[in-house]
Amino acid sequence: MRTSSPLTAGLAVSAALLLTLSACGSGSEPGGGDPNTVRLGISPFQDTMLPIIGQEKGWFEEEGLNVELKTLAWNTVTPSVASGSVDVAINNTTGLVSVAEATGDMVYAYGFNPFTEGSALVARPGSDLTTYEDAVKKGADEEKARTEVIEQLRGKTVVTTNATDMGKALDYALESVGMSTDDVTVIDMDPDQGLAAFLSGTGDAYIGGAPQRARAVADGSPVLLAGPDLAPPPINGWVTTDSYLDEHEDKILKLTHVMHRIFRYCDAETEACGKTITDRLNKETGSQSSVEDFVAAWQKIELYAPNAAAVKKWVLDEDGVAYWKRTWDGDNDYLTRTGALGSPVDPKKHFAGGQVWQDYVDKYGEHEEGY
Repeated sequence: MRTSSPLTAGLAVSAALLLTLSACGSGSEPGGGDPNTVRLGISPFQDTMLPIIGQEKGWFEEEGLNVELKTLAWNTVTPSVASGSVDVAINNTTGLVSVAEATGDMVYAYGFNPFTEGSALVARPGSDLTTYEDAVKKGADEEKARTEVIEQLRGKTVVTTNATDMGKALDYALESVGMSTDDVTVIDMDPDQGLAAFLSGTGDAYIGGAPQRARAVADGSPVLLAGPDLAPPPINGWVTTDSYLDEHEDKILKLTHVMHRIFRYCDAETEACGKTITDRLNKETGSQSSVEDFVAAWQKIELYAPNAAAVKKWVLDEDGVAYWKRTWDGDNDYLTRTGALGSPVDPKKHFAGGQVWQDYVDKYGEHEEGY
């Protein structure tokens, strides 16, 4: 669960990426020259820090890997992969699509963590705006209920953060019912500052990430629309380069084997898992995350695939809650219309999730259990 919601803070990141690539030349040699070493980029959030569990348990070593965890700011992850500073990293499809045009060699290798309930559209306490749940209770089918909730925003003021997956969620929701941001007044603010302004009386509705949603709901704000009902969810997974994947897919499969094992461990031992992660997170960031918050959010705000079968059901199947192509197409649409991309990014070149999934299943099977 993030303290701020990620799409690379820069849709300006492409320019920064080009500077990074120029400074690094051809980049570092994969694994620092050690055939068993993988330099794995993680970010200081409760979900993307989960590889720490595998490191502390010795599970990477059991796979014959020497994994070096490198903590990276979210908006430096893809530049670090592209430059060769790390071999593999956890990021999402949106982050990859936003830089693929500038790199040419970036690939999304495997998705395992859909951020399904991250963003939410909330109204202020006492608002007369209709929630999705209320519309359904009154007899509207799901599609009509969703349309009703979004269309009532016409002429309203929405506080959110542009150039993030939150701003993208608003843009996508409006476009999906034939509206645009021209039909609403958008106040663009940092997520926490925007929430403070909203709770103080600014705007009619607010879109923030999971922490902001929790605070707003605690203060009495009703959730109008959330998760996949609002927009296709971001999907965390492995990002790497095409050349690294070609040469070291065995390492990607081993990393994935450990990640699924970590998720199964956290399913079974959620408090212990949460203590490890929150202790490290609080130490590195100064945050005040609690084990109780971790347990309350686990497998609710976002989903963690315990095995390949869950990945297929959630991410690869067309009717999955986080079907990757819906998210990818939404990324392309948003980033091209806002000028961050010159043209859509071709998934045939930059998405390898289906093939890597099949290779994983061939090696480990779909229905792994236990840890």
